[in-house]
Amino acid sequence: MTLLPKPRILLYSHDTYGLGHLRRSLSIAHQIAQDIPGSHQLLLTGSMVAGAFALPPRLDLVKLPALSKRSSGEYKARTLPLTLKQTLAWREQIILQAAVNFRPHLVLVDKVAAGVHGELLPTLRHLRTWSPDTKIILGMRDIEDSPDVTRQEWEEKNTHTLLNDVYHRILFYGQRDVFDPITAYDMSLPAAAKLVECGYVRRTAVSRQPDAVRRELNIGDKPLILVTVGGGGDGYDIAQTYLDMFVDDTAVPYHSVIVTGPLMPRAKRKALRQAIQNRPVTLLEFTPDLTSYLKAADLVVSMAGYNTVCEILSLQKRALLIPRTRVREEQLIRAQALADRGLAHLLLPEELTPQRLATQIEAALAAPRPRVSLNMNALGNVSQTIAAMLQEEVPAFVPNGHGRQPVIF
Repeated sequence: MTLLPKPRILLYSHDTYGLGHLRRSLSIAHQIAQDIPGSHQLLLTGSMVAGAFALPPRLDLVKLPALSKRSSGEYKARTLPLTLKQTLAWREQIILQAAVNFRPHLVLVDKVAAGVHGELLPTLRHLRTWSPDTKIILGMRDIEDSPDVTRQEWEEKNTHTLLNDVYHRILFYGQRDVFDPITAYDMSLPAAAKLVECGYVRRTAVSRQPDAVRRELNIGDKPLILVTVGGGGDGYDIAQTYLDMFVDDTAVPYHSVIVTGPLMPRAKRKALRQAIQNRPVTLLEFTPDLTSYLKAADLVVSMAGYNTVCEILSLQKRALLIPRTRVREEQLIRAQALADRGLAHLLLPEELTPQRLATQIEAALAAPRPRVSLNMNALGNVSQTIAAMLQEEVPAFVPNGHGRQPVIF
C-alpha cells in the first residue's frame, strides 16, 4: 500500500493540569506536518492557552471545556458554572462529533487511554464499529506514576482491555532501560508487543540565541538562572523560596528569570511581583519561547515535568530538579532516575528551604554540564511510525462479518 495523499490525523490532549500534554502534542504535530506534508491534523484540547503557541500548517484546534484538578486529584470544571458530570458530557459530545465529521484515518491519544473519566469511550466505540480501518494509537510518556498506583488505576479504568483490544500501537516516549513500563505496570504480552520504544522528545528549536536573550535582560556577563514551574498551578512555593534566598540583594552574583506559568493564581503572582522589587530578577507569567531562555541559562531550577526535563536534556543544561510528589509520584521517579545517572541535581520538596536551595544552586552551578547519551529522537520515531501505520492494513473488529455491529469494551 502507498501512503494516503491527504491523511487526516486526530490528536487528543486532555489538558487538565499544566501545559505538558499540549506542548508534547504540538511538538508531535509539527513533526508530522514536516514529515507527512499532505497531512491534515485536528487537535482536541482542554488547554486555556492552546492558541498562544505556534501551530503547524494544516492543523486546526477544537477547544474542549476546560477542566482543572484539585490537590486531591479530583477534577472539576475550570471556569464554567457546570458540574463535573455536565462538563464531561459536553466534552464527550464534542469529541465524538469531531471524530464523526473529521473522519480521521489515524487517532493519537495522549496518555489517558479512555480519556478523562472515560470521555473517549463513545468515540473509540464509534470508530471501531463504523470506521474499523482507522488506526488508533496511545502515546505514553516515560512514567505514568508509581507501579502500584498505576496498576490499580489501570485495573479500575479497564485500561488493560483497551491496550489489548482497541489500540493498535503504544508509542512510549521514553527509554526502557531508564524506566520499563512493561514490567513496572504488568503489561500483557499482546500490549507489550504493540509498544514502540521511541525515546525522549528532543526540543532544541529557539527563536532567539543566548546573546539576544542576555541583551534583552541587560545582564552583561552575569550567570543566568532560569526558574520555571510548568503551568504554575502548584509552583508558588518553589518561586517564593527562591526569592527568600536573597537576604542581601547587592551580593547576588547572578541574574534570575522566574516563569510563573499561566495557571498560577493571580494573588500569588502579585505577591511574587512585589517580592522581586529591587532584586536582580525578571518575572514572566508565560512565554511560548521558553526554550530560548533555557538555552541562555547557566542553570535551570524547575520541577520535573516531562517536557521541561526533555528540554533540559536536549540542551544539555545543568539542572536542579524539585519534583512534584503529590498527587502523582511520576516527577519524583523521573528526577531520581536522572540524578542517579548524573544528569541533574535533586532537591526533594520536603527539604526545600532558602538555605538548602542556595547550597544546591551553588553546587549545581559549579558542576560541569551533563553529557546526555539518552535516545532523544522520539519525534522522528513517532512520525515514522505514524507514516508506516497509515500504509498498513489492520484487522477490523467486525463480528461474524455480518454487517456493522456495536463493538463492546
